[in-house]
Amino acid sequence: MTGMPPDSVGSQGRKKIGISIPAIASAIIICTVAFAFMTPAGRHLAMPGFFCALIVLWLWTALWDRDGRIPLFDAGMLCAMATLIYTVYPLVNYWADGYEFGILADARLQQYKIAPAELGFFHWRHVLYLFFFVSFYWMFRGKGRLETGNAAAPDRPAGKAILAIFLLLTVYFYVLLVNTGVNYNVSYNPETYAKNFAAWKNLPLLLLQVSTKLWAILFLFKIALLYVVVSRCRDRKWLVILLIWVAVEIVQAVTIRGARTGLVLFLIAAVLLYHRLIKALSMRFLLGFGTSLLAIFIVLGLYRSYADVAALREGLSAAEGGILSGQNEFQALLGTAWDVMQRKEMGAKLPWYLYINDVINILPPRQVIPFEMFPASEWYLREIGMSGTGQGFMWGVITQCIVGLDWIELALRGALLGVILGAFHRWYVKNQTGFLATLIYLFFCLRIYYTFRDTTLSPLSDFVWVVIPFLLFMHFGKALFHRKPAVADEIASLRSQ
Repeated sequence: MTGMPPDSVGSQGRKKIGISIPAIASAIIICTVAFAFMTPAGRHLAMPGFFCALIVLWLWTALWDRDGRIPLFDAGMLCAMATLIYTVYPLVNYWADGYEFGILADARLQQYKIAPAELGFFHWRHVLYLFFFVSFYWMFRGKGRLETGNAAAPDRPAGKAILAIFLLLTVYFYVLLVNTGVNYNVSYNPETYAKNFAAWKNLPLLLLQVSTKLWAILFLFKIALLYVVVSRCRDRKWLVILLIWVAVEIVQAVTIRGARTGLVLFLIAAVLLYHRLIKALSMRFLLGFGTSLLAIFIVLGLYRSYADVAALREGLSAAEGGILSGQNEFQALLGTAWDVMQRKEMGAKLPWYLYINDVINILPPRQVIPFEMFPASEWYLREIGMSGTGQGFMWGVITQCIVGLDWIELALRGALLGVILGAFHRWYVKNQTGFLATLIYLFFCLRIYYTFRDTTLSPLSDFVWVVIPFLLFMHFGKALFHRKPAVADEIASLRSQ
């Protein structure tokens, strides 16, 4: 299933029938039958989830029909799928735990005792946002297929620059760890995490800010190095190197028991690059990979929270929904949105800088401006008394809209994001053969979920603080490794002429 979608090959000239109409019709029938057998409480939860799933399914199949290719290497499609997961998974948590957020769930959601009708109504915000995003993305994306294997590999100076700067930044963070104790890939073991947090607090603010930016740039160089490896995977030797690298990343994440995001993004990047550079992957593989990746993400999140497997098993047995009951990132994002909504309704004071949260991370550092200004997530931590504790909660576009125009703003932000990503995809289609264009597009494919997890224009901060410095590093790195032909080479070239 890697080529054109099926069509009705009737008489010559008959209009082709794609997969979108039969797929959506089948999905509607399945949802209707399932809805008929649900309890009233279950229907409150299922309706917004069903609508979001149908919207995303329509986009996937419609783009497949339009381009004749599985729309995997597509920033808008990946954004829609991320939004769907952030919408549906907390509803599944709530349903699996007996229509409540139980003892293993987010503590904020536990205390509110949310009714099914309340939670279902709240999630219609997600439906509105996703509908406007998908509609405008479809209109502004346009046609234009990506041909597998046509993206260039980096030339020799670029490849050397990528490897050298990746190693240089890796050494920088090792030196930082040895001299200050600050570890950007620390275990979530309480004792280890507390020790690392204390080292962070003792680090000079400027050094902390610079190091955080460099850590993000290091990630992009890591993805660039992955690009180099995957681009050579038609050679069996390089395919083995890729598989070994993947295995090392998985073992490291399990052993450290720290953040999962780096591993998940690395695995997604490897699949996207293979699909883009080597061979179009089948739907069967993608469904299996997506399901496994979500399971890894959830299980690792629970695994790192317990001292050992026995404690994890005991905790899960105490909850009605088992593994579906545990606190997770998707649930935590809902917890922030719900809590902020309740605080706003009770008259909480909302500072002015919450309304410029989209661009606050590209403004000058707060130590050089004459007034107080923090990202919205930091304001929230201060509001709930958790600032400076080493814990944090992401903000989310739903929360951003709640402090603003709510439903109206959801529609506007969804439409705006659809227009921006549509234009971005058209740009990439025109430049799809370029190495840097493909790498930058891949980077934003990996980071696009932040438009939901943080706020709409969060990619702007990535562009300013990650992509531009990366391009500057690459410019100077290539200049360093670009050498003129030796005299003997020039003589040999003249003789051959």
